[in-house]
Order: sequence, then C-alpha cells, then structure tokens
Amino acid sequence: MEKLTFPSLLQKRPIVTLFTIFTVVLAGCGAGNEEADPDDNVGTDEAAEPEEVIFGVVQDYPPFEYKDENGDLTGYDVELVEAIAEDQNLTVDWKIMKFDGIIPALQAQQIDGAVSAITIRDDRKEVVNFSDPYFESGLSLVVRKDSEIESMEDLEGKTITAKQGTTSLEKAREFAEQYNGDVTVLTEDAALYLAVEAGNADAAINDFPSVAYKIRQDEDDTQLRIVGDRLTGEDYGIALVKDDEELLNKYNEGLQNLRDSGEFQEIYDKYFGTGE
Repeated sequence: MEKLTFPSLLQKRPIVTLFTIFTVVLAGCGAGNEEADPDDNVGTDEAAEPEEVIFGVVQDYPPFEYKDENGDLTGYDVELVEAIAEDQNLTVDWKIMKFDGIIPALQAQQIDGAVSAITIRDDRKEVVNFSDPYFESGLSLVVRKDSEIESMEDLEGKTITAKQGTTSLEKAREFAEQYNGDVTVLTEDAALYLAVEAGNADAAINDFPSVAYKIRQDEDDTQLRIVGDRLTGEDYGIALVKDDEELLNKYNEGLQNLRDSGEFQEIYDKYFGTGE
C-alpha cells in the first residue's frame, strides 16, 4: 500500500474538495427541482383582455334598439350583440347614429360593426360583411285607422312616407311611381308614425316588427292600422366592416353558440313572444 506523505495529501486535497463541491451543487439543484410545486404556476397567466369593437346603432327603433326610461340603450338587437360579444370575449362600444350613416361609416372603417334591423341586400354585401341572418322580417303598409286605404290600389295619388336609406323607401318610391303618388323622406321612425297620425302623409311603409310594436304599445289608443299582408320577406343581419373575416367568424360562431345554448330564443321571446 502506498504511504501518503503530508505533501501528497496536500496535492490530492483540491481534487477531493472540487468533487465534493460539485456533488453538493448537483444535490442542491436536484433538491430544488423536487421541491418545485407545479401548482405554483397555476393562475400566473392572466385571461386574455376582451377586444373592444365599435358598433353603430340607432336609438329610436323599438323593439330592436331604443333608450329605456333611465336613458340606457336597450332592445332586441342590443341584447343580442352584447350576448354574442360576451360569448366571443369582446366588449361593445356603442355609437349612436342615423340609419343612413351606418353603411358609409362601415365603409370608412369608422366603426367595426352595426346593428339596427339592417336588411341583408346584395348591394350592401358589396361594401360590408353580413353575419348569418338572425331575424326574418318584412315591410308593412300602415295608415290611420279611419283611412279609406284598404289595398295597394287605393294608394293612387297618395303621399307615402318612409325612412331615409331603407328598403322601405325603395318600396315607397316604387308604389309612388306605380300609383302616381308622392314620397316624403324622414329619418326617424317616430316621425313616420306622427306624419300619418297628423295627416301629413296618407301612409307609411316600415318594417313589420316596428309597426306591430308601435300599435301594441299604444293599445286601444292607437290611431294606426296595418293594411293587408307583409309587402316583402326580408332577413336582418349584423353588418360588419368589409374583409374582416376574423370578426365575421366570431359573430357567426357566437350567434350559433347562442342558438345552441337556448339563449338566442330567450332573448327573442323577451321582445316578440314565444316562437319565431
């Protein structure tokens, strides 16, 4: 056996010391790994912040959009868009507008979307995106209760009023040309009904849900009535800025999710009764 002298021990000591230190370091690293709790990282990733979208809307078209007694914006369209936004992690910043300014605002990308009982039309689809249809509607002819107008033929020489920028105005102009009448263009639903009630127009053309809601609200005091059946069948869609396919997909997906969950029907029933 080799006999180690004192100098020999001194020469070998550094090697032993380094090995010991290295072992301790490795043990320390291993201990650290063993003590790490995977649950420590749970909750450190915050939920994604909701994306804000700016939506144009009118404020005078009940039951689709209107201000309640507290001055808060509400209505079928408003609740539906808010519900879709919640489903898709979006927040809606509402911008009150005139109806005829909505499509131009979308074209100029001043807003991301809009909802105001907007009829899906081919000419509009050229400049904006539309969601899947969410409401089946149509146009109605409304007159005073005591009016002699009982059919379209009775519009001969009469004045018809309709709202600027709508399919109602297109139909009013069509009837005016066919029956030698005149057209008065207004910008708000309330003004349409007031014009007929006051005798400033013989008839008005507007979306059936709005007309029916107006007559129901006034109940026995109403001065208006609907003539005949609906003039057209139309689908409403949520209008979105052109070529933003991501936003379009979100609203279509959210709309379908609401249908699947039953929330869509709940919102519909709140404003229009059971069944579509």
